[in-house]
Amino acid sequence: MVNKNNALHLVGAVLFLIAILLGVLLTVVRAWPDMESALYGFAKDSYPRLRSLHCPVLMTSQDRLPVTVQLTNPLNQDLTWFVRAQFSTNLLINTVEQTYVVKPGEIKTLSWEVDTQNIDLRNLILAYSFTSPFAGLRMTEGTCGTYVLNVPIKGGPTIYYSGLGLSVLCVIAGLYFWQRYANLSEPGVIAQSWWMRFLASVIAIGVVTSILGWWFIGIIALVLTMLTLVVYLVR
Repeated sequence: MVNKNNALHLVGAVLFLIAILLGVLLTVVRAWPDMESALYGFAKDSYPRLRSLHCPVLMTSQDRLPVTVQLTNPLNQDLTWFVRAQFSTNLLINTVEQTYVVKPGEIKTLSWEVDTQNIDLRNLILAYSFTSPFAGLRMTEGTCGTYVLNVPIKGGPTIYYSGLGLSVLCVIAGLYFWQRYANLSEPGVIAQSWWMRFLASVIAIGVVTSILGWWFIGIIALVLTMLTLVVYLVR
């Protein structure tokens, strides 16, 4: 019985480690491209953030997926928007400029498909968009990026969200088995349990914020994760 408990306890530790590694990878592939897009050579100004700009969460070399922007019209008359979109390539930045008319209350979604022709910096697709209404609304701009996996299959978003689901299952199962079959009489077990929960919370924050485009919080979460692991291993 003791050997069985030890084995299940070890299974919990392995599952938790897999979850943490997956969480780190999921945060990196979202936060890194967004950070690079903010530092890329787009012709940016200091306008408020364009929150409706979205890049694919992940792509493969076989994917062709859209970068999207949403335009709205809160006025009681037609509203004309000027939109400039820029995309990375392995040579010069590709720029698209166009005007769009949005009717009152309408939400118009613009999309531009990107693929391997837009890759720069080895494995990244980077995008920028600027929107300017021909009325008394504010101008906005934003950047985003996507990591491209060099694999011969389609379905980057499916790979990403499958990894996310697997990470959630592993962290739940790992914490359950580790705590359920731990020997609470051993010194430090309770402290380790709280450490694991803290680490899981930090990784969760990193994954969620990087998906939302808050790459700087994702980077902070990664740094905090590394520091937490180092402190735990050397103590």
